[in-house]
Amino acid sequence: MNHQPSSVRHRLLLGILILLASFLASRGLFDPDVGWPDADRIVMDGVFIHDFLRDLQFGTLFSVDFPARIYQYAVDYYTQYPSLSLGAKPPLFPFVESIFFFLFGVNDLSAKASVILFSIIGLIAWYDLVRQTHDHATAWLSSGLLFTTPFIVYWSWYTMLEIPVLAMALVTANTMWRYVETRANRWLYWSAFALSLSMWTKQAAFFMVPWFLIWMILLGRTTEMLRDRAVWKATALVIVLNLPLLVLSIWLGKNNMALAFEGVRESHRVGSWFDWSYLRQYIDILIRDQVTIPVLLLSLIGFATSLYRRDRQTLIYFSLIVGTFLFFTALRSFRIDRYTIFWVPGFALFAVIPIHHFRKHPLFQRLGTACILAVMVYQIHLCQTTTPAFTKGHQEAARFAIEQSKNGRIFMDGVNNGYFIYYVRLNDPNRNYFILRGDKLLHSSNVMTEDWTQIHTHDLQGIRSHLDQHGIDILVVEESNYTNLEIHQMLRDHLKSDAFELLKTIPVHSSRSSLKNQSLLIYRYKQAKAPGTKRFKLSLPIVGITLDTSLPPVER
Repeated sequence: MNHQPSSVRHRLLLGILILLASFLASRGLFDPDVGWPDADRIVMDGVFIHDFLRDLQFGTLFSVDFPARIYQYAVDYYTQYPSLSLGAKPPLFPFVESIFFFLFGVNDLSAKASVILFSIIGLIAWYDLVRQTHDHATAWLSSGLLFTTPFIVYWSWYTMLEIPVLAMALVTANTMWRYVETRANRWLYWSAFALSLSMWTKQAAFFMVPWFLIWMILLGRTTEMLRDRAVWKATALVIVLNLPLLVLSIWLGKNNMALAFEGVRESHRVGSWFDWSYLRQYIDILIRDQVTIPVLLLSLIGFATSLYRRDRQTLIYFSLIVGTFLFFTALRSFRIDRYTIFWVPGFALFAVIPIHHFRKHPLFQRLGTACILAVMVYQIHLCQTTTPAFTKGHQEAARFAIEQSKNGRIFMDGVNNGYFIYYVRLNDPNRNYFILRGDKLLHSSNVMTEDWTQIHTHDLQGIRSHLDQHGIDILVVEESNYTNLEIHQMLRDHLKSDAFELLKTIPVHSSRSSLKNQSLLIYRYKQAKAPGTKRFKLSLPIVGITLDTSLPPVER
């Protein structure tokens, strides 16, 4: 292994990479319309933790009923803002988000800046790992390739978990490498802690277990580690640290887990994981979405040269690619490109390895470096010419609904309900308004309407009953019936009756196919009743529970 002393030059070059990665990741930082489905829930998770900590009475922390208080607070909060994913998704990243909200306010910039922070953490961890396995030049070039990869940059534009969990995985790999090289137990325990933080960021980080296991097998260290008491202590530490997450996931995310294990059973029914039909899908996703053609071709050359040179230092990266393939094939999750984001760093490393192997040939090294720099420029160009996913119209609708509502009870029916709810909270710092979702009152289902669908209301009388019971005076609906369920079309037809007044029509502009040629219609219910406090059911099929809840009386 080639250890090089730290220097001002190396720090300066790393600083340039950090600035470049931050610049590329900041696309849409000041544009609230840039967003991705699911990101709305993750943002609201952070807002929820922020509001919980702000409302927390620290004197109750040690009270016997504190867990019950937390649960009731969460139920009340979800009743008011039904757009959370905590439980199905771990709380570590939303907690980091909440810190940004405390520092810079509850806004889009704070949420997206927290993702950029993880991008920087991931870059530094990756640079340091490659510096240890090879040298500074290889670390700089591979980091440059990785963090200008359009796929990586693209997912840094949204408040999603892909970049945060990738960053934590790279931190874990860094500490694990130090343990393997030094045999110092402190690095093993740090690895256990980092792995646990990764899983508290996203459960898919468990893929690191087969990754490291494959690496140990290739190193011939399996028997040695199984006999090491420190390894078993570290394993116990991981179990203890993740036991609360496991309980939380089983309680609030068991249906997600059921779908994952159904994928495992399906993969065994289909047959071999190495069928060409599987491999072809991987290759298609890899080429179409994840790495650019130059990087893929260079990585194949790098893999061949590493094999020829018997470069044991690259085994950790080879194991990363193999481990990702095996884990996500077993879960049948490889069809969604962002799930296998973990193996992209491996290709970035192998793409620059030939330069390291032929570093004693100055001409080849200069030409190779120029080639990598050219690929980086090409990737930056692709990043700058890629249009982020966006939806425009729901923020305006949220502001208008708040201005028009006298009862503080707003009904929303649309596929983009999560962002609408977030925008209501954004424009309602005192939290006086309550949102009721059409896909909770009229029906409930999994993420996809066709999964676990339950119809709660079957006719106009049921619709009017909900409006009257909850004191709803403003209704916001997306013009098209996104559910294809009859009750939602019945609602839209009913809104054209004399009982409602169309206040405003807002055209929606979006890159999402489900929101194209769409408008938001905002109605006033002219026969709105005073809000009641009667209890009602909120069914959450994806979580597997039903909330028995009520809306508090309006204080205005």
